[in-house]
Amino acid sequence: MNNAAKPEKINVTVSQALRILGPYMWHNLKEQLVTVIPVCLYLALFQWVILRHGFAHIGWIVGGILIVVLGLFFFLEGVKIGLAPVGEVIGDTLPKKCSMLVLLLFAFVLGLVGAFGEPVIGSLQIAGAGVDPQKAPLLFELLVGRPMVLSIVVSLGVGVAVMLGTLRFLFGWSLKPIILPIVGLSVAATLLAAQEPALASTVGLAWDTGAVIVGPVLCPLVLALGLGIFRATGKSDTGMAGFGMVGLISVVPIVSVLLLTYVLHLLGVGGAAATPARAAAAGATSIVEIFVDSLLMAVRAIGPVFLFLWLFMRLKLREPGIPLSQYLLGAAFALTGLFLFNSGLSLGLAELGNQVGSQLPSAFHPPENSLYPSDLGKIIVIVFGVVLGYGATLAEPAFNILGQQVEDVTQGAFKKWLFSQAVAIGVGIGAGMGILSTVYHVDLLHLLLPPYVVLFILTLVSKEEYVNIAWDGGSVTTGPVTVPLKIAIGIALSHATGFAEGFGILALASAYPVMNILLLGLFVRYMERRNERARLEARHG
Repeated sequence: MNNAAKPEKINVTVSQALRILGPYMWHNLKEQLVTVIPVCLYLALFQWVILRHGFAHIGWIVGGILIVVLGLFFFLEGVKIGLAPVGEVIGDTLPKKCSMLVLLLFAFVLGLVGAFGEPVIGSLQIAGAGVDPQKAPLLFELLVGRPMVLSIVVSLGVGVAVMLGTLRFLFGWSLKPIILPIVGLSVAATLLAAQEPALASTVGLAWDTGAVIVGPVLCPLVLALGLGIFRATGKSDTGMAGFGMVGLISVVPIVSVLLLTYVLHLLGVGGAAATPARAAAAGATSIVEIFVDSLLMAVRAIGPVFLFLWLFMRLKLREPGIPLSQYLLGAAFALTGLFLFNSGLSLGLAELGNQVGSQLPSAFHPPENSLYPSDLGKIIVIVFGVVLGYGATLAEPAFNILGQQVEDVTQGAFKKWLFSQAVAIGVGIGAGMGILSTVYHVDLLHLLLPPYVVLFILTLVSKEEYVNIAWDGGSVTTGPVTVPLKIAIGIALSHATGFAEGFGILALASAYPVMNILLLGLFVRYMERRNERARLEARHG
């Protein structure tokens, strides 16, 4: 009897392991440094040079930013090691082994637990401490008093969106008749909410939740599911596998949060302003409390999604998937990363945004003591927002990956650089518009609703291919670093100017990229038809 020779075990010292893993770790860490550091340096230089003001607690800010970088490194590595491989196994196997009912139920729960695990949801809750409870009691109640309710409602909306996207993939439906009624319902609910002062303060938050929910947890999971369904149905050669799902995820939560605000208002929640003691407790947090809260948020976010996927793969699909040790390592990395990210966000990144945002009005207000003439100062602040939105978008790694996918799908008709510039310029315009709303005291609805009406029309007349790309492209522009910075700056600036509550910037920063891509799609189609006519005329001439 011949025994198969077992491979010889290779002993590796710690120094040898570090030499082997070092280049890989540095490459991934460098990606996060490139994403975070330039944006933070831009904010610091703007404050020092343009606003002529220093920073308080600079040691905490620098330390917090470095912790955020380290946290993102561990978190994304955990997703790559554990979550993404299991998502691919399930995505490939699920459509072949399960009934449609099970498939739709899985899609719903996947969206639910995936959204619950998104790190950016935590940044909304952290930003809640900056909301003025006297001016916006219902908004304060949502973010500080009942953050779990907000997270659950947003996650339910994402679950519905993933289920709708799955049905669309299964039956080959167009995105237009699904997304347009949802956008129309969002606009109608927003107009109704604007008539009631207590509800009006929550409109910006509702639209921002749709902009921030798509992140490093949801994206790989829903894309793996979409690709698996396309493979199972024999449609993966269409080149559109996965496109459109992200766009749906970005609009359904808007409706769910608006409905939540209506329900809470009818129940009398947030009808009275928060007590001063409660508001002070929300803003005053010790370092120990920050670490404890960050750990609890990380466990709550990571635990459900990792446990659900593993149990479903082993018990329902009966697939071996990846080794348990690899999966547990991925979960440990993701948990550690999210704990560090939340801690660094509270200690440094949010503080940086708060300090810059609170100093921005000094460029134009009060007029007698402002750094610059009032009109010039306001223009400087708006340009600051445009540059921040543009530069931060180009630095997002996931956004650059999508640009290459778009070029591949359109067979070179829509170049990566053209897509990247269209989206980045759109984000810059949207961010500038959001700051313009606060600086000039323009009602957010007057800036938010017109672009969405235009989007409604452009979506109707655009080719399906570009509709999918546009709505997805506008949804991936909000990363886990830029989101808390923009929110913190918006809230701090709104407090300093005494107008609104600072939400809505992210929603505007997501609307204009969609518009730009749809317009460019129409232009590309026009050029293709013109070139085709020229070829035909040359052939028959």
